[in-house]
Amino acid sequence: MKKIIGLLSVVIMFGLTGYSLFFSPGASRADQKATTTQTTEQTTQSSHQTQKAAKKKSEKSDLPSAKPTDWDLTLVGPKDKIQTELKDDQLALLSDGSHQVDQRIAKSYEAFSAAATKAGFPLVVISAFRSVASQQEVFDNNVYALMSSDGLSEKAATKKTKETITVPGYSEHHTGLALDVVDQNWYNNYPTQVLDAAYGNEPGAKWIAKNAPTYGFIIRYPKNCEDITGITYEPWHIRYVGKKNAQYITKHNLTLEEYLNKLK
Repeated sequence: MKKIIGLLSVVIMFGLTGYSLFFSPGASRADQKATTTQTTEQTTQSSHQTQKAAKKKSEKSDLPSAKPTDWDLTLVGPKDKIQTELKDDQLALLSDGSHQVDQRIAKSYEAFSAAATKAGFPLVVISAFRSVASQQEVFDNNVYALMSSDGLSEKAATKKTKETITVPGYSEHHTGLALDVVDQNWYNNYPTQVLDAAYGNEPGAKWIAKNAPTYGFIIRYPKNCEDITGITYEPWHIRYVGKKNAQYITKHNLTLEEYLNKLK
């Protein structure tokens, strides 16, 4: 009997010692911490995947039933030459008496302009429709001016001109769907040049960006999207794409190029 009791005591002592060696409070906390960390990482990863899936689902569920070939989604830019120019009878003169746009967007722009005036940011149109011929004239004049004033060769002057003036045939202004606009206060008081990226920080520019989609317009060349659009940030350049398209593009922070890819 004593032998049995002694043997049981040894077994119990060994069990307690083994527990203290392998399941000590320190080890338990370390294991618990590692488990917790792993669980947190898995939860975070799962959360990110869920958010990503939800965003993708949201983008797909409210995607307008538009086609990349729709007239108001025409793509013209550094890599996309205009295919068909507007004829004179397809243009409408804006109320400022100086600029023309595609007649199909005239009412939308006038409504947008009226809303801006009511909000305290009356708009000034700097540029609207430009024909390929007029763009060619502006481009050539700049080349010749650089050759005369700076003594550049025609090749060098042409290269420098391309930095600030779009090559004829590749300007979105040819479509009649784009306008360069600023508010009256900026126009009267701009520090260096009227079309400057600094305008984006002004109250008028912020109002334009926020309210343009309601009338079917978008800020065509957003910040940090030059690799997609081929054009640097232009807070003054608005483009008509239709109300539903504009609201979707703005809601999901897309460029026109990205939106057209989604429609495809």
